[in-house]
Amino acid sequence: MDEAPLDRSRDHILEERALERALLLAQDAPTRARVEGLIAQRARLMRARDAFNVEATARRHARGEIYSASRIAALNAMTPSLADLEDNALSLYGRHGTTIEVLKTHVRVHFVNVLAAARLNLAYFPPDVLTAARALQAQEEAFAGAWLAAIDDAAFSAEIRAAQRAALRILRTSTRPMYCATRPHSVEMDDQEAAALGKAWNKLDELAATLDVEPLSNFIAVPGEDDDAGVAPARMAVSLDALCEALRQPQHKVPGKKSVLACLEKLRGALAALPQGTASAWFDIDL
Repeated sequence: MDEAPLDRSRDHILEERALERALLLAQDAPTRARVEGLIAQRARLMRARDAFNVEATARRHARGEIYSASRIAALNAMTPSLADLEDNALSLYGRHGTTIEVLKTHVRVHFVNVLAAARLNLAYFPPDVLTAARALQAQEEAFAGAWLAAIDDAAFSAEIRAAQRAALRILRTSTRPMYCATRPHSVEMDDQEAAALGKAWNKLDELAATLDVEPLSNFIAVPGEDDDAGVAPARMAVSLDALCEALRQPQHKVPGKKSVLACLEKLRGALAALPQGTASAWFDIDL
C-alpha cells in the first residue's frame, strides 16, 4: 500500500530564519564567522534529520504500519502555515537589532522545553529505530551547545542550563528512574533503586525546599554537559545529608520511603569515598 508523504518542509523554518537574521545583523568578521559556523552545522544536521525521517518511515512500514491518506492529511494540517511561521519569525527575531539578541531569543524558545521534551521522548521510540533516534538527539544537543558557544556568555549559558534542569524536572514523570553518576568511578545503582528514587523525586525536591538545601534536581546533567557534568561531591552531600536526616523522622513522607532512604544513604556513602578536589557527581534521567 502506498503512503502519501508527510510535509516536513516547514519543520525548522524558525531556526533558519533566526540564523538568517543573525547573519544579516553581524557587524564584524568574528561574529559572521560564528554564525556561518552554525549555518554549516545546521546544514549537516538537516541532512541527518532527513535521513532519520526516511529510516523511521521505512522501519514503520516494515512493521506494517501504513498511514491512511486521511491520517497524513490530518498530520500535515497540524503544521502551521508558512505565513504563520514567517509572522512568528518576524515577531521573535525582527524586533532585535543585534546578532546576539537574535541568537539568545532562539535559545530561550527552542533549546529549553523543546529540547528537554525531545530528550525525554526517546523512551517512547520503537526499539528498531531507537539507536537512530538517540544518535539524532545527540546531534540536536550538540547543535544547541554550539549555538550557546557562539553566544559566548557564561551567565546566559548558566541561565539556560538552569532552565533546562527545571524543564526536565517538570516534564519527567514519576515512572522515569533517576540514576546517580560519579567521577572518577561510578556509584553502583540497580534498577530498583533508580526506580524508587525517580518515583519520589519531586517529593524530595519539595522536602529539600523546606529544609533550605538545594533540590536534587539542581544536580541533573543537561544536554551539552557530557564532558563537564557534575558538581563537587561535598555540595551534593549537603542535600543528601539533610534529606536522609529528614526521612528518618516519621513526619516526613515520600513514596517508598524505606527504599528511598536506603538509596540516599548509599549515595551519601559513595560520595564520601570519592577523592576530594577532583571528583564530581550528578544525576541522569533514564532515557
